[in-house]
Amino acid sequence: MLQMWIERNSGAVRGLLAPLLMCLGLLVVSSVQAADELAYKLDYTLELLPESEQAAVTIAIDKGKLFRYLEFDNLPGRYSAIQANGKLSVTETRVRWEPPATDARLSMRVKIPHERDPGEFDAMINWDWAIFRGDDLFPAIKSEFDDGAYAEAQLTVILPQDWKSIETGWPRRRDNVFRIDNPERKFDRPTGWMIAGKLGTRRDTVGTTSIAISAPKGGYLHRMDLLTFFNFVWPELERAFHNTPEKLLVVGMGDPMWRGGLSASNSFYLHSDRPMVSENGTSPLLHELTHMVTRIRGSKSGQFNDDWIAEGLAEFYSFELLYRAGGMTQERRDSIVRKLGAWGKGVKSLRKSNSSGKITARAVVLMDKLDKEIRSASNDQYNLDHLVRELMAKRTVSLDDLERAAEALIGAKSKVLQSPLLR
Repeated sequence: MLQMWIERNSGAVRGLLAPLLMCLGLLVVSSVQAADELAYKLDYTLELLPESEQAAVTIAIDKGKLFRYLEFDNLPGRYSAIQANGKLSVTETRVRWEPPATDARLSMRVKIPHERDPGEFDAMINWDWAIFRGDDLFPAIKSEFDDGAYAEAQLTVILPQDWKSIETGWPRRRDNVFRIDNPERKFDRPTGWMIAGKLGTRRDTVGTTSIAISAPKGGYLHRMDLLTFFNFVWPELERAFHNTPEKLLVVGMGDPMWRGGLSASNSFYLHSDRPMVSENGTSPLLHELTHMVTRIRGSKSGQFNDDWIAEGLAEFYSFELLYRAGGMTQERRDSIVRKLGAWGKGVKSLRKSNSSGKITARAVVLMDKLDKEIRSASNDQYNLDHLVRELMAKRTVSLDDLERAAEALIGAKSKVLQSPLLR
């Protein structure tokens, strides 16, 4: 009946549809225009200055009118020559910027070298290369802006004339320009490890992740060994955590860089003398990779410190992933857990301080027991991987979070998590 009516009154229908379609078109156009009004360009520029061991940092915003203010902590030992258009207030502890309506611009100098331990650096620049974290050069900014405003952010790096390349954990748009898109932050920021200068870099795509392994020329990092190791273990990492990054940068160097490993959200640093697998069977490489992919951190309060959760999980998977990939026998895996338990035997509490070697070792034993408890209670339907994926969504986790996630999988309170070590 409806079809017959439409056929008999086609002229009237067309007359009704035309203004309706015009209204819809106007609504779409106005929505797009409104969205465009709330989009702003956020351009970071980083110029490396070996002669002064500094970086010249600039933050430019095309639509300053969207912001009421931007603030960040002042670090007088690191930041200097802070300048901006608009209204700028600089104290010893705080920087407050009220940008102009258009073409807002703030600039400063930032000291790069940082000595983590005596004679060992976790950031350095010399005449041939620089290694640093973007977190240390670009401040964490607190801002107040119009509802719905969003950034189209990028980082441009200016290198000394004879330097050949720059690597970051962000997707490269072209040359030395990188796309910065961090949905977890209201104000996008170029975080993570970066390396620039006269470099040697190896690249591959493993699974869905683009991997770059980079070190200064002569830095003695075994790039192809690392890339082969990633190809070997990556399928197990994907099966365990599901969520793998779009891009991963591994930065390495020997002395005088810090003799350890440090992870960020899209990258990590590893001293070139650190083995892929230690003599105790754990892997420093997989430890940092687990931190980077899961991004789990233990919460801290006045009474308790749950750093042991993040460190225990990272160390557990540092050999568990290798075992699952066929890199060691069941006997070897079980021996690793026993020896870690013996090393951490004297630990009385996991929650009193940041997780040191012995606390982490004891936490691994607890994670292994929790994995077995989950498998047994669920008839192997669930394991520790499922618990970790729940915690990944929360990121900063406490013992209460761990207990709730375990109870959901076990169907009852975890007996393992009633350990005196956690009280």
